[in-house]
Amino acid sequence: MISYTSRGLWPTRRGLSMKMVNVSKLKKVVAPYCWVLPAIAVLIGIMGYSWARGFLISLTDWRPMVRPIARYIGLKNYSDLFSDPLFRHSLLVSCVFTVGSVSAQMVLGFIGALLLHKLRFLKGAARTAALIPMMLAPAVAGLIWKLFMDMDFGILNYFLTTLGLPELGWIADKNLVLPSIIMVDVWQWTPFVILLLLAGLESLPEDPYEAAQLDGATRPQLFWHITVPLLRPLIVIVLLFRVTFSFRAFDTILLLARGGGPGNNALTISMYLYERAYVPFRLGMTAAVSYVILGVTLIMGIVILVLTRGGRESA
Repeated sequence: MISYTSRGLWPTRRGLSMKMVNVSKLKKVVAPYCWVLPAIAVLIGIMGYSWARGFLISLTDWRPMVRPIARYIGLKNYSDLFSDPLFRHSLLVSCVFTVGSVSAQMVLGFIGALLLHKLRFLKGAARTAALIPMMLAPAVAGLIWKLFMDMDFGILNYFLTTLGLPELGWIADKNLVLPSIIMVDVWQWTPFVILLLLAGLESLPEDPYEAAQLDGATRPQLFWHITVPLLRPLIVIVLLFRVTFSFRAFDTILLLARGGGPGNNALTISMYLYERAYVPFRLGMTAAVSYVILGVTLIMGIVILVLTRGGRESA
């Protein structure tokens, strides 16, 4: 607030200095946003144009190899999708794959992070070894595991026969193809969960644990009532990342079960997009499937946030 002299409405030095301080504070707050505003505007413009253009394409029957000029057909691509039993099957397969893969990754990732956090010797070497699968490109991981799971020359069946167990079809068996792909996805992306949760564990304060131990808390109580609540925001972030990327998984599945695998039991929604829309070069249908994937992913993310927020409030 500016103070004035008794002679008139002229502000005093104190009032002017306070006003200058307020202006300088405002500049410090606003200036960083002004610097990044052009980049944000360009990014929003590019993404907004891409999304709008993609949605407009999804409303056409554009097939450049057959009909160079796109024809507006409204929501017919979407109605054709949801009336296709194979598309509904691919949605179900994707949901099963996502739930199975992410559940295993979260459990194994938490266990691995706790073990590495408590490790006393060779901690650096163990962490590096644990992260190796994540460093591989999904295509490379798919090729490696395709050789491992080969019925005639695969190393997995070699170990089974060595132990006196029957050989398995793995990706050639319609009952095992989806669990086999889930196993590969868990192998490759559990290190991602370990990496983030381990960083969270090492940043936790020691005071709550010391106070709880003085009160006689056991290790399970420390874990469920201190570790998990403190890591809840990080767990939600990891869960969102893994659900989003698992639902859209493509590279590894393409190499392990091209065409959807035996009986289409590994036909995820990304594989459906590739085999039924992209390969025939039906760009309108391809865009429609892409927006369905985006919508389902957004719904899954909102559900996760709502459920975790409810659990936090009840806690």
